[in-house]
Amino acid sequence: MSNILPITAETPIQFARGVGPARAAQLMALGIKLCADLVTYYPRDYIRYEGEAPISTIRPGEMVTLTGTLIQTRLIRKRPVRFEALLDDGSARAVLTWFNPYGVDEKLSPGTHVRVTGKATAFDGRIQIVQGKFEVLEALEGSRPAAGPRIESIYAASEEVTSPQIARIIQGNLDGLLGGVAEWFDGAFIAERNLMTRREATERIHRPREMREAQRARRTLAYHEFFLHQTAVAIKRYHQRTTQKALALRVDEKVDARIRALLPFALTAAQTRVIEAIRKDLAGTKPMNRLLQGDVGSGKTVVALYAMLAGVATAREKQKGEIEKQKDGNAAKPQDSGLKTFRGHQGALMAPTEILAEQHFVTLSKLLEGKRVRVALLVGGMPAKEKEAVRRELAAGEIDIVVGTHALISDGVAFKSLAVVVIDEQHKFGVEQRSILRARQGTGAAPHTLVMTATPIPRTLAMTAFGDLDVSVIDELPPGRHAIHTKFTTAASREEVYAFVAGRLKAGEQAYVVLPTIDEGVLDLNSATGTQQELQSGWLKEFRVGLIHGRMERAMRQQIMERFRQHLIDVLVATTVIEVGVDVPNATVMVIEHADRFGLSQLHQLRGRVGRSDKKSYCVLIGDQNTEDSVSRLQAMVKHSSGFKVAEEDLRIRGMGQLIGTAQSGKSDMHFADLLFDTDLLGMARRDAFRMIATDPRLLEGGHEELRREVLRAYGETITLADVG
Repeated sequence: MSNILPITAETPIQFARGVGPARAAQLMALGIKLCADLVTYYPRDYIRYEGEAPISTIRPGEMVTLTGTLIQTRLIRKRPVRFEALLDDGSARAVLTWFNPYGVDEKLSPGTHVRVTGKATAFDGRIQIVQGKFEVLEALEGSRPAAGPRIESIYAASEEVTSPQIARIIQGNLDGLLGGVAEWFDGAFIAERNLMTRREATERIHRPREMREAQRARRTLAYHEFFLHQTAVAIKRYHQRTTQKALALRVDEKVDARIRALLPFALTAAQTRVIEAIRKDLAGTKPMNRLLQGDVGSGKTVVALYAMLAGVATAREKQKGEIEKQKDGNAAKPQDSGLKTFRGHQGALMAPTEILAEQHFVTLSKLLEGKRVRVALLVGGMPAKEKEAVRRELAAGEIDIVVGTHALISDGVAFKSLAVVVIDEQHKFGVEQRSILRARQGTGAAPHTLVMTATPIPRTLAMTAFGDLDVSVIDELPPGRHAIHTKFTTAASREEVYAFVAGRLKAGEQAYVVLPTIDEGVLDLNSATGTQQELQSGWLKEFRVGLIHGRMERAMRQQIMERFRQHLIDVLVATTVIEVGVDVPNATVMVIEHADRFGLSQLHQLRGRVGRSDKKSYCVLIGDQNTEDSVSRLQAMVKHSSGFKVAEEDLRIRGMGQLIGTAQSGKSDMHFADLLFDTDLLGMARRDAFRMIATDPRLLEGGHEELRREVLRAYGETITLADVG
């Protein structure tokens, strides 16, 4: 009955042609629940088979189809178990081999006529095909027409359902489903960009007649993916720039000089360039939404401080001017205590971990020591009374700059006048969290927002993932900084590694040792606690070896970090709790054990804890060489000191993650678009999408209804968070 009724995109997969209840369960495990999912269950690869040819003409390396008669067969039970057959087509003979044959021997015997397809290899002077696909023919002559060149689509499969079975189901249902593939553009638009229609591209991605056709279909579908995403980004950006208003923070030369005077060093050219862009943003009534990229140690925190002080200082200058006018006019003294103390707008810096927030708090407090700007810390590990006091003073406007973690968006936190928000390591926060902080400005105006990352992002990824933000890059290190010498070795060299560490400690320097776990007994890995005890009683027993990890109480962590800063600890054994923000210039050596257990981005962040002075610094990666993937990742760390190069390698290995929305890593929401290689396609899609939204911001005109439905289906929930970068 199900094969008689026409299928639609919304038809449950059980009722598709060639599918019943049992097969439906297997397909649903692969994410194919509706017939529409068959259309978007795209091939992961293709195999091109050459036309059928005589064995005598075949060369190793070709995908071939051979037809002939089996003249010998044998089942070899010695491991590995395999079945071998000798195929003769009159021109030559070929060896056919199947490992773990599972009944192949029951179907094939001497005298059987077969057609076999597979990759030709050389074996003992003959052509061999291993694990070939075969068909038993009734008779050799005239049984079927000779096979011509063809392309086979290969699909991700499972133990229960194979790629050929999936291919048959898709091919059997595709014609009835292509009519439901909506077109977003007219023929002239498509032709101008040398693309296929969306419907044609969908058919040809499943049924390519030649590889060039599959490549053109991929390019067309990649463009549509980029365009859909960039349309969502353009809508968010349009909303931010047309519906939200911010406080105008005009940083004149007088205020600029006052802020710079607080800094104990001159800004680099890159920092100055970024600050000029920020000054321009802050001066407008449209909220700043800027992404600041910079490698570890490039000085992003100073730029963030400048932005927050701009909010504090400009408001105070305005209030001070009002008081001066009142004095000149012999007016009565103002009763507003805020004017007496020149309280201004507020700034907030949110970090992903308590140790990073504490580090920022220490840094800002030292820079602002003795100044009228009041800085406070708000993290979850603080005593309840302290947190309540900070919340009360924030609401009253008595705190100028607050540094914190997720505690800044907990219930009960409110600001009197939040003008500038800084999000550090922004990729570690979900969009909802950033939205909550922005919503607590207290004045009705949207705060200016600066999001920062010490993990440099390839330009194309930044354009896509953060297309609704303006992007600034600090592309130089402060004077005197040197590249960190990085080496990859194995656990067999641990004694040699720690002998080197001891040598640097004797020279008066300090070191970090990083482990992936806190306690022993986890996957047979060395732990932080075990390694600290091992080093203190062994290779580094003449030195002071400390330990820090995320399960420690906040006060204990602060005490240990302060002792390390004061060089009361020589070696700090740690977990990734020190991944970001920790700044101890005298630390020149970083040892990372089980380095193959860390991601590339994380390794680069950890490496950035050293090399923060003019001293020569080192990073030693101790890891296994069990897999090609782990070796290539660690070698990339040795080869590249640039965070941008490391980020590109990380992108290749980990995948792009969802580029818009709440997920920050994992499976990409794009099937075909490749951010590393499709830069021209991304640029074209971005220009087209932004041009369309400029003239039709709600996609209600010009035949954009189908596109509007698709944008809302794919990104509707995210677009409602339009003020989120």
